[in-house]
Amino acid sequence: MGPPHPLLPTQTRPSCSSSAASYREHMHSPESNRRLPRGKEHQFIYRHGSKLHAYDRDKAPYPCSFDRDVVELQCMDNAMIVESKGSASFIDFKDHPPKRCLDIGTGLGLWVLSSAKAWPESTFVGIDMVNMQVPLQVLEPEIAQRVEWLHTNILRNKLPFDDDEFDHVHMQCVALGIPENKWYSVFEEIRRVMKPGATVEILEEDAIFPVLPRWYTGPLRAHGRGPSTIYPGAVQQHLTYPSPPDTSELTHEHELLETLFNDVWAQRFINPTPSSCLPGYFAAFFDRVLSPPVLNFSTPPLAPFAPLAGAEGASNSSSFSARDGVSEPSGSGSVSSLLSPLLTDHTLDLSLSHSPTSTLPTSAGSVKDAISPSPSMSSLREENHQNGTSNGNGTSNGIHSSVSSSATNGNGPPRASRRDSEPHSIRSTTSQTGSHSSGGSFAAAAAKASRRPSVMLFASSEESTSLGGDHAVDLIPFDTMQTQDAHSQFMHLYRAVTFVLSTKEAMWEELVARVGARDPALRRFGWRDEDYNEQASRARFEQAVDLYQSDMRGRIALWHSLVQNGWELPRRDPLSKAEIADECALREDILAAQRLADTGEPEPPCRKVRLLVGVKES
Repeated sequence: MGPPHPLLPTQTRPSCSSSAASYREHMHSPESNRRLPRGKEHQFIYRHGSKLHAYDRDKAPYPCSFDRDVVELQCMDNAMIVESKGSASFIDFKDHPPKRCLDIGTGLGLWVLSSAKAWPESTFVGIDMVNMQVPLQVLEPEIAQRVEWLHTNILRNKLPFDDDEFDHVHMQCVALGIPENKWYSVFEEIRRVMKPGATVEILEEDAIFPVLPRWYTGPLRAHGRGPSTIYPGAVQQHLTYPSPPDTSELTHEHELLETLFNDVWAQRFINPTPSSCLPGYFAAFFDRVLSPPVLNFSTPPLAPFAPLAGAEGASNSSSFSARDGVSEPSGSGSVSSLLSPLLTDHTLDLSLSHSPTSTLPTSAGSVKDAISPSPSMSSLREENHQNGTSNGNGTSNGIHSSVSSSATNGNGPPRASRRDSEPHSIRSTTSQTGSHSSGGSFAAAAAKASRRPSVMLFASSEESTSLGGDHAVDLIPFDTMQTQDAHSQFMHLYRAVTFVLSTKEAMWEELVARVGARDPALRRFGWRDEDYNEQASRARFEQAVDLYQSDMRGRIALWHSLVQNGWELPRRDPLSKAEIADECALREDILAAQRLADTGEPEPPCRKVRLLVGVKES
């Protein structure tokens, strides 16, 4: 398996096949390093602050950056799988794990490292087109001596291994870098290096552009600013870009970026929905294929607004009562009704009181009578297991518990800890006969899910097919994934938005092409004759990106999830009375616009993931 680690003693272990060993000996020999220039796998280029791979676009069309916040998404995905499944693999190998494993598109190498800890008798090779893996020198010797990192572009080169070498192949988040006409050659190479009886698992995700509705962005623009005061730790910024374009004729505020995002995949001939195209290619090369329906991760409800610095006196003097499941502030319409009052009612689930799927009345009475308050710090951090049970509608009340006596009698603030969440299974989405073609099973799942916000759901039978019946469904640890805290939904939205922003420079390339061709479609987004040049277009592009990032930062509201899990709320300078009044007016307008626009339909999912498992029988 190549030369031993320089800091570790040489041990006898399974060796690579002769062709793979000779390849690695050549690539890592001192003579080769002296003769050959440094490969592009070790190089990165920087454009407008984004860290990109050095390959030409036609040779490696992967469009995402390698910035730190983007790379760290791998940690989040790996942690979610290991926490939910108890293993980095969805296949239960029981007491017979594969002896030799290949991870294609290994990235940081987290799947390899997690599996190496779980399977102490197995050896691993992680392969990627860039050198970004955890250095072997920092690993425990017992792990490092069984792991090897290799670098090659699988779109241009064959896998550097002999036939029938691996017992298991893993691939994850690679599909959005593979043109659709390359899948046959990729799968053909994977099958070649697999032993007869070897297994393969693929986990891929669709490219989704999360969209903010008009009821959210409209009030922000009407107040002439972004949502920087909606989340803590932010500094109010007034953008100094050219005059903002009129977006009233667009389908949504950020349609320009969505158009460029879609261009990225179209111009690279990459299918942005691998969940729909991969099953056909995969089944052509592998046997005994299992694939549950596409997993949809729900868009989170609108989070409570952040407490306002300098408004504690007004907020703490407010009192609230419950009527028909709506929080009604005393003195309706007062400034304090939109601040941070202490929650005293034990039966309200305010986390859902202004969600996109709310069924609150939209016409009777003043909107101000139905506005939910911002949570106070003590209510955000209160731990009350007794109030974490579900109400009569099956909705968990554990997210916003009332203030306990320890928070009101001077005994100090309550200890922050994670909320208990009622286990909720959506296994009802599977048909009892082992088929997923029946619409009844999906209807049952929808009815069950409507009783409680679900972190993850099956796609409907109209949206997704499945292969393997109940055996495929058993691959997904639904029960454990559904017990995740509801705040994980905000992390899924954060992941989706961060992925979109990782393609920023690829989107810019597509805009440059449109500008060079003087595309008249750009006039819908505010382009004038003098804007058809790179300098002016870059300014408008940066404006669009900054607005999207700022709007989404307020929508994701990570401060809320962090406070729920024990972090301190970021400090802010106290606001003046005028600033507090302006902020309250903005929050009131957002909630009013949401209720008027509420159709009762859930928002589309922010993530769609497809799992495929197969075997090479001969």
